[in-house]
Formats: sequence, structure tokens, C-alpha cells
Amino acid sequence: MKKSEPFLMQYFRSIITPTNAFKGKSLLTWPKMFILFIFLIACMMMPTSIQMAKLTIFPFEFLFPNTSSLITDDFAQELSSKTIKDGKLVGLSEEFVEKNEENVIAVDVDNTFKKVGTDQKISVEGYKNAIIFKEDYALIAEDNGFGFQLFYPTNEEKYPFEIENKEDVMQYIGSIWYQQNKAMLLPILLSLIAGLYVAMNILQFLFMACVLWLTKRSNITHIRTFKEASNIVLNAAGLPTIVAVIYGFIQFDVATLIMIQSLGTVLMIAFAFFRTGFKERDY
Repeated sequence: MKKSEPFLMQYFRSIITPTNAFKGKSLLTWPKMFILFIFLIACMMMPTSIQMAKLTIFPFEFLFPNTSSLITDDFAQELSSKTIKDGKLVGLSEEFVEKNEENVIAVDVDNTFKKVGTDQKISVEGYKNAIIFKEDYALIAEDNGFGFQLFYPTNEEKYPFEIENKEDVMQYIGSIWYQQNKAMLLPILLSLIAGLYVAMNILQFLFMACVLWLTKRSNITHIRTFKEASNIVLNAAGLPTIVAVIYGFIQFDVATLIMIQSLGTVLMIAFAFFRTGFKERDY
């Protein structure tokens, strides 16, 4: 590896083998390492962004835990006889209501239940938790103040109203809620995941770099500065990150991607030690 090479080429040469990961310990400056750290995060975000954009449903019970627990088999059975056509609930005949002092679920034929509030703070008058299916829309309200007015989709083929049990009710609500709020929710989810990647990588890199740096006290290695230790960790993370990205395109799971990157980095450092002893010599 030549120092006159572009630093990206230097880096890619350094990640190919564990030996190269150690040999390239002095090639990068702090600014270049920062740029490469951001580059690795951006690589992790590639499959994440694509897979998140493909989502068509968001877990209803995650956002509305109390409200989702209200759904009963009788409520699902009542909805099973209905269909959605041109954005309207078709097949309404008589009112269906299950309620107590604080909670209600209903198929509201007679427009009995009134909407209160706007935007994401909609509630049903007189109740803390509610699921109300009306002819033109549904109302979902949670006692934490989180609530929505959900309009039925006009694309019945993409969002079929096929209700057979409680899980189908939750899945349908989750799908139309995500459809209506995707533009708002997707950037938030991506930002949270990106923040998770950054936090995990900072912790991982700092811990591993500190461990390598402390070996200088024993004089068993030729790692002399924290910068060299950091460079080794960054080199070791390159190949596992590529493997994690490829896996993410095949089968996406945030926890698995982080595990592949972290475990792979540890293995690369371990193999580098077995091959070099972290000592400078001709390999």
C-alpha cells in the first residue's frame, strides 16, 4: 500500500485481509477516518432505506397497545360481512357496539360517536380508547392522546378488506394507517435507525480501539497510539460491513445487520492478531 494512493483506495486495500488491516494502521488521518466512518454508516443505510420503502404495514399494536386489546372475535365477525368499495364501508345494516366507561369499539351506522380533535390528536367524545368504523372513515384513539382519522383506500386490490379474525383487523388498520402516514413516518424511522447505527458503531469502535491501544503498556504489540488502534478497527470493520450490506439486501433485519458487522469486526481483529501478533515485520 502506497501513501501516494487516494485514501479510498488505501482503505479498500486495507480491508481485504486481516493482515492488511494491521499493515494499514498508519495510513489514515483523523479527518479521513471520520469520512470513512460516515461512509460505513451510509453503506448500512442502503439496504435499510430500500427495505423500509417497501413496507406496506406498521404493527398496529405497537402504536396503540391499549386500543388493540379491545378488539374481540365478535367485532371481527361483524366486520367480516363488510367490504370496502370506492373508499366506503359497504354492507352496513345495524349498529354494533361494545363499550364500557372508558373504551368503545363499534361499527357506527347511525353516526352515534363524535370525533374530537385534529391531526394526530383525534379522540372519540366520551372515551379514552376507541376503534370506530364509520361509512367513510375509521377513528382510532388511544388514551395517551394519540389518535387518527383513517380514510379507507380506494385501491381495494392493494389493500383488500378481508377480515376473518382479530389479527386481520389489526393488520388492516396497520396497513391503512401506514399508507396515510408513510411520508411522515418513513424519515423518522430512517433517522432512528441511522442514529442506532451511529451509536452502536461509536461504542463498538471506541471499545475495540481502547483495548488495542492499552496493549502498548505490555509491549507485546507495536500499536503505539490511539489513532493507530482506531485505524485498525476501522480497517477491520470494512469487510464485515460489506457482508452485512449484502445480507441486508437479501433478508433485512436491523439486529442481524448490526450483529454481522460487530462480530465480523471482532473476528477480523482476532485473525489480524493471529497472523501478525500486531508486530511490524515483513509478511
